[in-house]
Amino acid sequence: MKILSLGWALCALAVIVLIGYALNRGLFVGSAVDVSMREGEGKFLYSKSCHYLYLSGVRDITFGSETYSREGAETTSCALLGNVN
Repeated sequence: MKILSLGWALCALAVIVLIGYALNRGLFVGSAVDVSMREGEGKFLYSKSCHYLYLSGVRDITFGSETYSREGAETTSCALLGNVN
């Protein structure tokens, strides 16, 4: 019986460590396409902003470069963890 309870305690500890690691690295929670206009050109530029949940809150990170089409920005993928270097 003690071995079984020790196993559950180790499993719970492993889950807590994994959740802490994911929140420390930044866990992907969503994305949005941002629109801007370049001064003087009159054209819209689109970029994708990925939202990551950290222990300190939600942070927006822009991936890729600006494109002239919304579809081009939407095809940019976001990493599952935010601090991937």
